[in-house]
Amino acid sequence: MLKAPQILVRALSLVVGMASLAACGQRGPLYLPKPQPQASAPAQPAPSPAPTASQSTP
Repeated sequence: MLKAPQILVRALSLVVGMASLAACGQRGPLYLPKPQPQASAPAQPAPSPAPTASQSTP
């Protein structure tokens, strides 16, 4: 049969183990990332490729 000190040691070990697992990975307050600022100038369209000799018309 278990004695009182053995029960206390096991209970304390269980509580410490659960507390350490519950705190695992918590590093600070949760927050939402700030939205990225929108570009003030509109994006320029990509330049069209220059015609090659095989595409030119006579």
